[in-house]
Parts: sequence; C-alpha cells; structure tokens
Amino acid sequence: MDNREIKRVTISEAAPGMITAQDIYSRTDQLILIKDTVLGADSIAKLMLYSVGGVWVYAKEGQEQKDDVYTQTLRKGTDFLEFKGIYSNTVKAVQYTLEQIVLGSAEIDPELLFLDVKSMIGGARSNAHIFNMLHCIRDCDDMVFEHSVNVALICNVFGDWMHLDEGDKQVLTVAGLLHDAGKLLIPPRILNKPGRLTDEEFDIAKMHAESGYEILKGAKIDDRIKRAALDHHERYDGSGYPAGKAGNEIDIISSIVGIADVYDAMTSRRAYRGAFCPFDVIRIFEEEGMNLFNPQYLLPLLGKMAETYIHHTVQLSDGDRGEVVMIHQQSLASPVVRVDNTFIDLAKSDALKIDAVL
Repeated sequence: MDNREIKRVTISEAAPGMITAQDIYSRTDQLILIKDTVLGADSIAKLMLYSVGGVWVYAKEGQEQKDDVYTQTLRKGTDFLEFKGIYSNTVKAVQYTLEQIVLGSAEIDPELLFLDVKSMIGGARSNAHIFNMLHCIRDCDDMVFEHSVNVALICNVFGDWMHLDEGDKQVLTVAGLLHDAGKLLIPPRILNKPGRLTDEEFDIAKMHAESGYEILKGAKIDDRIKRAALDHHERYDGSGYPAGKAGNEIDIISSIVGIADVYDAMTSRRAYRGAFCPFDVIRIFEEEGMNLFNPQYLLPLLGKMAETYIHHTVQLSDGDRGEVVMIHQQSLASPVVRVDNTFIDLAKSDALKIDAVL
C-alpha cells in the first residue's frame, strides 16, 4: 500500500520534480499524464496547454529553480528596471480601469488602453526585447491584471508578426487586455482554488467568458474585442468553451488572443520555479497545439518565436553550451546549434534538446 502523502496544487504551483499521484485527464477525458509521472517543464507546459487547473501530487516538493544566467544579466540592466517601472504603473492603471468597467462607472476608451500598452512597447528595442523583458518580470502571482497586460503585450508582438495593419493590431492588443474581464465576477474561492475544480465549479469558472462578453457588449468598441472575451477559450477542434466553436467559426483576433493567453500561462515565472525554456514551450505547441489552435495562425507565430533566439547562447541537455545558428521550419524546437567548431542538428538527435537559454 502506498502511504506517501498527497496534496493538490494549482497548475501555476506545479514545479519540476513533483510526482503525479493519479492519472490526469483533460476535460474531454483524454489521458494527458499517467500516475507517477515526474513533472518536468514539458509535462507542466502540456497540462497548461490543456487548461488543467490543478493536480494531485505526492507531497515532496520539486527543487527550487534559480534564475538562469541570461535572466540574471537582463534583470540587472537599466532597460529592465525602466520596463519594470512602466509595467507596474500600467498594471495598476489596467486594474483600476477594469474594476471601474465592471462596476459600470466608466466608459471603455480603447485608445487610452492602447496607449497604456504602447508606453511599454515604445521603450523596447525590438519584439524579441519585449519577450526578454517579460521573461524576466514573471515573478508575481498569477493575477488577472498582470496576465491581462502580458497577453496584451504578446498580442501586439503577434500582430506585428502576422503583418496586421495598425488598426487591427490595436484591436488585437486591446482584446488581449480585456479578454479576462469576466474573471472579476468569478468568486475568489473558485478562481483561486487549489487543485481540480468540481464539474459545478468548472462550469462557474467557464462563465468568465460569457461574463466578459456581457461586461463589454454595450461598450463602444470594436465587436472583435467583445468576441475575443467570449471566444478565447474556444479551440480549433471544437473542444473549447463556451459554445464549442471549431475551425473558422473562431475569428483571427479571438484565435490569436487564445494562443497568447496559453503562451503566457506556459511561460510564467514563479517564485518556486523558473520560467520554462522557450524551446520546451514551442515543442509542446508543435506536438499538441495543432489540433487546438488554427495552424494558419499558430505555425507562423511559432516560427517567429523560434527565430527570436537565433544567435542566443543555449545549454543542451548534455551540459554543452552553444549558439543557435539555424531554425528548422518543420522542427522549430530542434534548431542547429554550434558548439565550438561543431554544428549539432538537434532535429537529427533523439538524445539531445535545448534545456535553457543562457
């Protein structure tokens, strides 16, 4: 008989080294992980991709992870300190605005909301720089407001990568900022509950999509922003909610917000674990995400994500360090890495992968 103590943890609390105490299924009863799986970056990211809220694990904690060298260096720079200050002010402004909107005491001004996000983008050297800053700043609790700002920033970058015009990019950015407005109406005991929600609780939590739409539907804003609040949990294969939409029933704005929403959850830094390696996240999206998100949008976005790490130093799973020199379009998570004078094609190696960006 197994006498090990078990406990429930939210997916945001899951850390590498924890061991699953039971089989884990998706909401559509697809087996995701079996009992006694040792959690790693890949498996935790996979759980987030399938929107698993919490898991039963054996009580032994995973090892605390320290910042990698790359993150430590970035966090000491003046540009990060400046970004962090603007970011904190923007989060406070968004919190105030969202709370006033929910109370019905404020009109939504998309131009003003967009300017809040643009204030952070304006100081960035490039889209890759924005991702680097977010990689460093992910050390706060998974609150609605921080997440909303993160998703808005990611959406803005995605808009550039998808070559949207300025008007559509503004719509996408504001949609990212407002996509979770309905969560402010979900009881905290459910929103912050550790572990798997009951079916009844999950039904209440899912209502944040419809609640968000109700909050926004009377506002004088682009209808696509309202639909993104309603549809950002819809999935390409029809497995999402609230309406089970599939394929092209989900418009481009809602689709991209959905990808950004999951990407932020999968890459968020926590006090008890570092952010996952971007290549782990890209691999999970490649392996699992093509059924869940429209490949027409997901594939080019993944390609651009991978390209941001060309010429970055990475650590391989065998401990060697090298430079990313080429990305395979058919295997984005397995680039060519130069180690000293040797070129290692990770797409041709089952034994090696990238463990960290340094």
